[in-house]
Amino acid sequence: MIVRLGTLGYLNMGGSMAGVVVYPKENQKACKSFDDFGISFKSKPGSLPTFVLVDRGDCFFALKVWNVQQAGASAVLVADDIEEALITMDNPEEDSSSAKYIENITIPSALIEKTFGEALKKAISGGDMVNVNLDWREAVPHPDDRVEYELWTNSNDECGVKCDMLMTFVKDFKGAAQILEK
Repeated sequence: MIVRLGTLGYLNMGGSMAGVVVYPKENQKACKSFDDFGISFKSKPGSLPTFVLVDRGDCFFALKVWNVQQAGASAVLVADDIEEALITMDNPEEDSSSAKYIENITIPSALIEKTFGEALKKAISGGDMVNVNLDWREAVPHPDDRVEYELWTNSNDECGVKCDMLMTFVKDFKGAAQILEK
């Protein structure tokens, strides 16, 4: 299965997170608030966290993740709607309507292949309990017991809602990088 992690929210780099997957009967693209449908994804005490499977399309990834987070879920899986090489879910460019929530996204998100999304939906609709483990341990290299880091940037660093903050961070990181190299 191919999964592409989103650049939205929090990724527990070096860790993992297990949860039960649910696929909502309404608002399957998560472009509207789940409050409008009376749907909550808050986990019951002692149960696994809830991961919500939603369909790609009709609105920005960020809005989908925000709506699912507001409904109480612990993670979002977005099923692609076509067979293709997966893209990275990213913040939308200069979308002023998303500025009010995008920096408050705190749950992890991932885009999954269409076939995997369909398999999850089939299992859920058949009454099966579907558990998924999101694992970020392999994302952090550690071949020689040294702390290693990578600074990733993307084309949205030049513009967007957080432009000034991102550019300041990159400039300020130079000194920290020199210290880390020692």
